[in-house]
Amino acid sequence: MNRSEERICPGCGSSRTTFVQRGLAGLTDESDQYYRCLDCERVTYEILSRTEREVRAGRLEPGRTVRERGSAYVVRRVLKVGLNEYLVYLAPDLDDQSLTFAKR
Repeated sequence: MNRSEERICPGCGSSRTTFVQRGLAGLTDESDQYYRCLDCERVTYEILSRTEREVRAGRLEPGRTVRERGSAYVVRRVLKVGLNEYLVYLAPDLDDQSLTFAKR
């Protein structure tokens, strides 16, 4: 992974991460895109795949704070990509109390 693609863990501040790209073919069969910190084992989601019903029921819209598997995220964008599929782009909510940054 080059410098422009380096991901920093919002939990501990480490740059030692493993990236899992969304894709239904190839090495992974993942519908969501995320990275895992090698130091604190935290999983941080970047893109979630959701159905139209899930988007409506969860009121997923840009700027809204949502919880996904215990962590808070801010919805950056909701993109319709198929007849019944939406990609929800997320950013970690840095105001979340569950985040603890390591002191450097």
